[in-house]
Amino acid sequence: VAICALKRFVADTVYARQDAEGIEGEIREISPFPLAPTELPPEAKQRVAVVGSGPCGLTAGYFLARMGYQPTIFEALPVPGGMMRVGIPAYRLPRQVLRREIDEILKTDVELKLNHAVRDINHLFDEGYSAVFLAIGAHEPQKLGIPGEDVEGVFHGVPFLRSVSLSEDIRLGNQVVVVGGGNTAIDTSRTALRMGSKEVTIVYRRGRAEMPANSWEVDEAEAEGVKLELLTQPVEVLSDNGQISGVRCIRMRLGEPDASGRRRPIPIEGSEFVIKCNAMVAAVAQAPEISFLDPDHGLEITRWGTFKVDPQTLATNRSGVFAGGDAAAGPGALIEAIAAGRRGALSIDRYLRGVPLLTPRELTPLPVAELTDEEIVEMRAQGEVDLRPREVMPTAPVSERMGDFREVELGLTEEQAHAEALRCLRCGLCSECYQCVLACKAGAIDHQQAPYEQELKVGAVVLAPGYQLFNPERYSALGYGRYPNVITSMQFERLLSASGPTGGHVARPSDHQEPKRIAFLQCIGSRDREHNYCSAVCCMYATKEAILATEHVPEVECNVFLMDMRAFGKGFDAYFQRAQTQYGIRYIRSRVPAIAEDPNTHNPQLVYETEDGQLHKDEFDLVVLSVGMEPAAEELAMATGIELDEQGFCQTEPFRPVETSRPGVYVCGAFAEPKDIPESVIEASGAAAAALSVIGPARGTLVEEKVYPPEIELAEDEKPRIGVF
Repeated sequence: VAICALKRFVADTVYARQDAEGIEGEIREISPFPLAPTELPPEAKQRVAVVGSGPCGLTAGYFLARMGYQPTIFEALPVPGGMMRVGIPAYRLPRQVLRREIDEILKTDVELKLNHAVRDINHLFDEGYSAVFLAIGAHEPQKLGIPGEDVEGVFHGVPFLRSVSLSEDIRLGNQVVVVGGGNTAIDTSRTALRMGSKEVTIVYRRGRAEMPANSWEVDEAEAEGVKLELLTQPVEVLSDNGQISGVRCIRMRLGEPDASGRRRPIPIEGSEFVIKCNAMVAAVAQAPEISFLDPDHGLEITRWGTFKVDPQTLATNRSGVFAGGDAAAGPGALIEAIAAGRRGALSIDRYLRGVPLLTPRELTPLPVAELTDEEIVEMRAQGEVDLRPREVMPTAPVSERMGDFREVELGLTEEQAHAEALRCLRCGLCSECYQCVLACKAGAIDHQQAPYEQELKVGAVVLAPGYQLFNPERYSALGYGRYPNVITSMQFERLLSASGPTGGHVARPSDHQEPKRIAFLQCIGSRDREHNYCSAVCCMYATKEAILATEHVPEVECNVFLMDMRAFGKGFDAYFQRAQTQYGIRYIRSRVPAIAEDPNTHNPQLVYETEDGQLHKDEFDLVVLSVGMEPAAEELAMATGIELDEQGFCQTEPFRPVETSRPGVYVCGAFAEPKDIPESVIEASGAAAAALSVIGPARGTLVEEKVYPPEIELAEDEKPRIGVF
């Protein structure tokens, strides 16, 4: 799913609405971190220094401010944004969008200091900062290491893009060679065209498939006229009077894979050739500019020139110093830097509160849904997923976008965004959206909590795990899961509920129209080939649902197909009689073997035989399957060491209905056998009495008497003192 494009659609829609309504925007993201009280005075907030105002540093500052700290972001450049501002061209990230996002962050208690290059980390601590987060990015270009690289007319990718973004005077000439295959090389080549160059050639030593740049970015570059020289490596920069005149290159072939997993390029002898040019831009790699720090910074540096950090907490070897983004992980995607900013803020918060930097939840691997091809095919057949290709992002025509730096990608339309979202497989895993935290008004959800084990000393156990509903998909002849207007009794309950998906309006799932005829099929998963017991409640809840349906839709006709009516319970038989006489509900003694569907109307079709031997074919607007009860606690039974009966329910004795096979373990409710709510309540009272009869004598034996220190009589000349302990 095109998550980035969908997020952009949401942001564009919200901002457009705010602009139309003339209201000021506000960031409303739900934070996974504990937020500080808003009344905390500024002088009471601990100060945190964030070095670098790129995506990582801005994100860290934003979340630190939300947690009640006072972050200060130091930026060496005259503009904020880091690589977003000076490394990503405006045709990919419009400056007004970036400026608006940064302004939203600065509305919190984030202080930004531009033209402030930090060289001494120790000085930051001396100034009163309690922690430091290094997010300096990776702006140091890497050279090619070939002869002639220092002549005039040779540039490097990131400094070149930075100079263009800062409106510095850069002149390339008509013919430009760009060396590299990453996104920086693609950005450089497309920027060169917008600067007026006529011929731009990308030289890359591997093939198109091995280019690390986004494939769609390469496609757009070619559409704009950029030429690709693949399997080509520069070996020398040629010059004339100190000015570049061309690049000598050699053809390559691909050998065995190297450490990166890509096939190693091998030079082909005698294949050298020259590409004439007025300028060359080397965009092969970049590293953090750690050299600007004073030599006594005391931080460990990796052999790749990045800060050595704990990958989970981003802590360096120095206490109170953290690092993230490109400065710690090397050049990566913008969203990875944002994630590092959040992680760094959380670690700094925990460091300043003196708690472990990692929670058990972070040590627990995130769940992954592994769907087989067969499962996906089945989901597609049932209409649950759409396997169409991604929506294509609309772009400005090439003829219109080459003269300036206006945005190329125009964003998805509402129809495209909706279609793209429907491509989600809906695997049901947590997407870390924190909407559960927002929805729980009681504040009872701790999203950082992980599963844990706790051992309790108890004298008795009462088991009341209930049951699970029979899944009618196991009876394929009934069409559940294939026919939209065949639903379960629980789904029908939701339709009747005012808090349900239709607000209490009874409607068919296929077309959301009120049904005129409803059929209730009894004993689905009970008294049949799979379960030979009665589920006890289906007859009466089907009657109740039929009565409620007629109250919601007075003209509806309700038909209940049953073997016999089991209305045992106080007032149940009178309720059953009233359903027939007062509400006109029709009871048909027949068991429907299968359900078909009219493909045009989606009406379920039933063929059944009545008790007088007559064969009938009838059509309904909606069919409700009265599903029975199944046992659902086999693992719990094994853990507690109790026996189950042949059906999988808890084994009990007729005259000891709340006692299990293990002394001290009691049971109540539908875990023992199918039963209704009143009977479950009675059993619950009995199970509680049985448990108390065992542990009653222990009442009060674990109570410890509070011991207070002895009172001391004060002399007349002593001042009274108050101690709070």
